[in-house]
Parts: sequence; C-alpha cells; structure tokens
Amino acid sequence: MLNALGHGRPNAINAHTLAQNLGYPTGGNQVEFLSLIKECIEIDGDLISAVTAQPAGFFLIGSVAELENYIDTLESRTWSGNERRTALINNWCGNPANTTTTRQPLIIT
Repeated sequence: MLNALGHGRPNAINAHTLAQNLGYPTGGNQVEFLSLIKECIEIDGDLISAVTAQPAGFFLIGSVAELENYIDTLESRTWSGNERRTALINNWCGNPANTTTTRQPLIIT
C-alpha cells in the first residue's frame, strides 16, 4: 500500500486507480479496499489521508497542515453524521405511535 501511494496532497491517487494497482476490485463501494486503508491507519499506524477535491484520492500525509486538514474533514463528517443520527432519534421519538428506542443522542465534545 505505502509503495503505491504518492507523498503529499498534490500526489493524491484516486481510489479506482489505487485499488486497481493493488489488485482489489474496482466496482461497487470497494468495501475490501477501504477496509485495507482503515487497517493501515488504525493498526499499522500509517499516515494516509483522503480528499475529494481535485486531485481526489489518497496520499501519504507529508506535513502538519495536511494532517490537520484531514483531521478537520473527519471531524466535520463526524458532527454531520451525529446531527443526522440525533434528528432520526428525535423524529422517531416525536411520534407517539412508534415503539420506544433505546438509542440516545450522542454527546461529542
């Protein structure tokens, strides 16, 4: 994986090309390939970032600015997902005809 990734944001490699270069399926949502990325970061300690703006793709983080930009992106997605989750819980609980859910809004600080 690390040999297939470019260093720094300007050298981002799109998911399709990277998966293809590593011999992973390139169709669908690429669950197996994305699991590999997750494993590289969480288990192997690799510094891999992903971006959606052009050039979109994955790259090896080469500076604190690149690290912080990616962390900020992950934080934004976390907040957005949690807001959607809370809205769904509240919408469900707001209808007295629905059975009670055991799920509660998450407090992220």
